[in-house]
Amino acid sequence: MGSPQTREALQTREAPQIKPVVAVKPQESRPVAELKFVIGSGSEETVITLAGSLTMSTAYLLGRVLSELVDQGHRFLVLDVHDLDSCDGAGWTLLLGIRWRLATVSGRLRLAGLPPRLMRSCRQMELAEVFELDGKVAEAAR
Repeated sequence: MGSPQTREALQTREAPQIKPVVAVKPQESRPVAELKFVIGSGSEETVITLAGSLTMSTAYLLGRVLSELVDQGHRFLVLDVHDLDSCDGAGWTLLLGIRWRLATVSGRLRLAGLPPRLMRSCRQMELAEVFELDGKVAEAAR
């Protein structure tokens, strides 16, 4: 490991003093977004019902579930989003990623029951033509 002088210097060196870390409780904690989902399977389509908020804090979990479904061979996914309260940029990005992944294996992603407020967001971001949207909901939002 080096010369005898180096080894002797390392053996006689004292370990630095480590100050204890004190945990401080945050003054205000933000409410954690919640997303609930139920997976059901039809003849050809797998229906995932979402309720709550699709945000940065919940998109990761949903992404894992949807990716696992695609890995298992599910090619036609329907997201029933009529009880979805909100969807932020991370949520839309996740949905785009899953849509792209399904397209690479000749599959598709359909959003059913998109609430009017989220439909407006979808249109503002020019995503309405990207996603397959439930016909009745798409026309009602116009």
